Amino acid sequence: MKKLMLLDGNSMLFRAYYATLYTHRMSTSNGIPTNAVFGFIMMLKKALDLIQPDGLLVAWDAGKKTFRHEKYEAYKGTRKPLDEELIVQFPIVREFLDEAGIFRYEIEGYEADDIIGSMAKSHPELQTTILTSDRDLLQLVDASTSVLLMKKGISDMDLMNVKHFKEKYQLDPMQIIDLKGLMGDSSDNIPGVSGIGEKTASKLLQQYQSVENVFDHIDDIKGKLKEKLLHDKELAFLSKELATIYTQMEFPFQLEDLKFEGMQDSVNAFFQKYEMRSLMNERQSVKKESLPLKTISTLPEIEHPALLIPVCTKENFLTQKLYGFMIPTSQEVLYISIESAMEDQNFKVLLNRKDLSTWDAKECNHLLERYGLPTVSFKEDLHIASFLLHSQATDQDALMMALNIELTESFHELSKKKKDQEAYACSRMLPVMHAFSEQLQEKESEILEELKREELFELYETIEKPLIPILFEMEKEGIDIQESTLDAIGEEVSRKMTDLSNQIYEYANKIFNINSPKQLAIVLYDDLGLKGGGKKRSTSAEVLEKLLGVHPIIETLLEYRKFSKIMSTYIDGLKKHIRTDHKIHTTFNQTMTQTGRLSSSDPNLQNISVRDQEGREIRKAFVAPPGCVLLSADYSQIELRMLAHMANEEHMIQAFIHDEDIHNKTASLIYHCDLKDVSSSMRRVAKTVNFGIVYGQTAFGLSTQLHITRKEATEFMNSYFESYPNIHRYMNHLIQDCQEKGYVETLFHRRRQIPEINDKNFMTREFGKRAAMNAPVQGSAADLIKIAMIRVDKAMKEAGVSSKLLLQIHDELIFMVPENELECMVSLVKEAMENAMTLRVPLKASIQSGKTWYEAK
Repeated sequence: MKKLMLLDGNSMLFRAYYATLYTHRMSTSNGIPTNAVFGFIMMLKKALDLIQPDGLLVAWDAGKKTFRHEKYEAYKGTRKPLDEELIVQFPIVREFLDEAGIFRYEIEGYEADDIIGSMAKSHPELQTTILTSDRDLLQLVDASTSVLLMKKGISDMDLMNVKHFKEKYQLDPMQIIDLKGLMGDSSDNIPGVSGIGEKTASKLLQQYQSVENVFDHIDDIKGKLKEKLLHDKELAFLSKELATIYTQMEFPFQLEDLKFEGMQDSVNAFFQKYEMRSLMNERQSVKKESLPLKTISTLPEIEHPALLIPVCTKENFLTQKLYGFMIPTSQEVLYISIESAMEDQNFKVLLNRKDLSTWDAKECNHLLERYGLPTVSFKEDLHIASFLLHSQATDQDALMMALNIELTESFHELSKKKKDQEAYACSRMLPVMHAFSEQLQEKESEILEELKREELFELYETIEKPLIPILFEMEKEGIDIQESTLDAIGEEVSRKMTDLSNQIYEYANKIFNINSPKQLAIVLYDDLGLKGGGKKRSTSAEVLEKLLGVHPIIETLLEYRKFSKIMSTYIDGLKKHIRTDHKIHTTFNQTMTQTGRLSSSDPNLQNISVRDQEGREIRKAFVAPPGCVLLSADYSQIELRMLAHMANEEHMIQAFIHDEDIHNKTASLIYHCDLKDVSSSMRRVAKTVNFGIVYGQTAFGLSTQLHITRKEATEFMNSYFESYPNIHRYMNHLIQDCQEKGYVETLFHRRRQIPEINDKNFMTREFGKRAAMNAPVQGSAADLIKIAMIRVDKAMKEAGVSSKLLLQIHDELIFMVPENELECMVSLVKEAMENAMTLRVPLKASIQSGKTWYEAK
C-alpha cells in the first residue's frame, strides 16, 4: 500500500447537506431525503479519481461526549440541533459505505479528527490524503500527509501540503492549534482570548511561534492586547489543548483492512434502492467465452425455439432508430440489418412462427410496423416476465442487474446518444445487444420456471401478456387533438399569466424575473421582509404555501405558477407530441410501477388534472372524429371497494351493497351520529380518512391535510378503526406478513418487494409500512382495470363493433365510438367492467359520453 485516503465523515456529510439543500434538494419517490448522501458520494468519487488511493478509511464522530468535554463542559455547546432531514441520512450514508466495501470506524470518547490523526501519524511511510471541510485537520499536514480541503459546494477542493499551507497562512501546519488557542473557534465553542481575531493571532504567532512563547514574552507586548492575553491566559492554553488532535489511538484493525480496489458491485443495489441510478457502476465485463456475432444478409432456417431482439436507439417514441435484429442460436448470435430484413423472405417466415419470443413485444411490433414488416404474436415477452419477478427494478438497466446480465455499456447510456451520433451509437449498440441477446436466450426457460415457482405465471399468462396487443392497438390508434383549441386555451393562460405578473410586480414595487428563485428570494425576504424563509430563503411551493395570508404576493405567485405549469406541461408540452395525423400517441408502460398500474409517457396523459377547472379545460382539446363521440367509463371508488373486499369489512361491504354514500356512512360511524345528521364538513373529513387509510396515511399526514392537530387526527383514526375493526386487523396483518416475507401480494399474486420494512432507518421503515398497506389494494385495483380492458376488448371483437379503446387513465377507460354504436357500447362496456371480477361488493362503472374528453368526463 502506497497511498492512503482518510475521510472526515461528519464534516463531509454536513458539507454535502448544506451545499445541496437549497439548490439540489433530493428525495426518493417515497420521501426519504438523499441530497446529503448523493453529495457525499459525488465528493468521494471526485477525490477517488484525483488521489486513486490503495487504502481508504471513513472516520465518524460517535455522537457521544469525548475527553474534551471532560476538560471543558461547554465544548461544542453552541451547536444547533441538526435538521431532521440530515439526521435520517447518517445511517443511509453508512449503509452506502458498507455496500461499497469502504471501511468505516468510530468509537466513543474520540472524534473523527482523532481517528484520522492517529492513522496519519502512525503510518509516515504512506502518502496520506485527508478529505475534509474542517480546517482543524490542517494541523496534520506534514511531509507525508496532505489535506484535500473542501472550499465551496461539493466540487471545489484545495489540496494543501506543507508548501501551500505556508504560502497561504505564513505559518507552519502545527501552529493551527496555537492559532485556535488565541482566536478560539465559535463553531466548536472553543473560547480563545476574548477580543483577538485571526489577523492578530496570526501576527503574534509569526513573531512568537506558539501560545507558550507568546506568554513567555508577554512583557514585550503592550497596551490592550497585553491586557486581553493576561485576562484569558488560562483559556488560551485550554483552547489550544481542545484544538489539538489526539494522535496516539490504538486500533482494533490492521492497515490491510483498509485496502481499496474500487467500489463493490453490491453498491448498485444501494443506488437502485435510493433511486440514484445515475451513480450505478457500469458493468464492464461480458462473458469470457461469448458466442461469435455473425452479420448476415439472408436469414438461414432457425432452430426451435427462436428469440428475436430488436437493436435500436431510443430517446422517445418519435425518435426511435432501428438498426436491425439479433437472433441468438446455440452456435452463434446472428445480426441482420433492417434493410436486409425488409427484403428477406426467411425473416418474414420467422415472424410468422408461433414459438417466437422477444424482449418488449409491444415495442418490437411498433418497429416492425414502421418498416413495413408484419407484426408478431409473440409467444413470450421476457421483459414483462422479468419485471414481474423483479418489480422493484423499474428500468431496463436495473432489470439487467436483477437478471445478472452483464453488459459492456448500459442501455441508459446508449439511449442518450445524439442524433448526429447514430452511426457511432449503432457501433456501440451491437456488442451490447450481442451480449444481452446471448445471455437472455440462456435465461428464457429459467425466467418462465421462476414465474411458476413464485405463483406469478397466471398473472403473466392471463393479465399481462393478453394486455400487450391491446396496448399496441391503443398506441397505434392514438387520440385526436385540436391544436386550435390548445392555442385558444394557451392564449387565455398567457393573458392570465401576464395579469398575474403585473400584480406581482406591483406588490414587489419592481420588475424582476419571477421564475428566478434567487431574484424571487430577494423580493420576498429582503425587499418585503417576509419571515419563514430563514437561512433557506426557499421559494418552493411548500414554503410559499406556509406563507399564505402573510402577504398578498404569495397567493398571486402560487396562482402564477399554476398557470405556468399548465402552459409548459399541457399547452407547449402536448403540442410537440402532435403527429401529422393530428393525433397524440402516448406510450403505455407495463414495467414502470411497482404496484402494477399502467403509466403513460411521451406524453403523460395520466397527469392531466381533473382537480381544478384550468386543468380540466385541457380535456376540451381531445376530440372525437366526425360522426363519433368519446365515451368515458370510470370505476366508482374502486380502491375502497377493493379494501372492503380484501379486509372483509362488513360495515363497508353493506354500505356498498346498498349503494350508500360511503363517505357519509363513514362520517356517521366516526362521529357517532345518524346519516341524516352528517354535514358536508363531516363528510369531507370522512372522505379524507377513507382514502388516507388506503394509502397508509399516518396521523401526522392526516393532520397536515385537514389542518387539524395531530391529537385530533389520531382520534379520527382511532374512531375509524373502531368503526371498521377488520380494516385495522387487515392492515396490521399486511405489515406483519411483509416483515416476515419482505413483500406483499395482490389478489392475483402480483408481488411488491418492500425491503424498506426491515430497514435500520426509522423513516425508511415507516415508508415500508405505508407501502405494505397500500400496495395490495392499489395493485389489485390495477389488476382489475387490466382484466376489464381484456374483457371489453373481447366483447368488442365478438360484437364486431368499429369502436376503439383509446386511453386508460387510472380507473377510467376512454373509447372512440361511432354515434350509431353508442347504445351498444354503453351496455357492452358496463357489463364487461362490472363483471370483470367477483368481489364481496358490487363493482360500479359510471359511463358518460360527449364530443370532447371534457364533455365525456
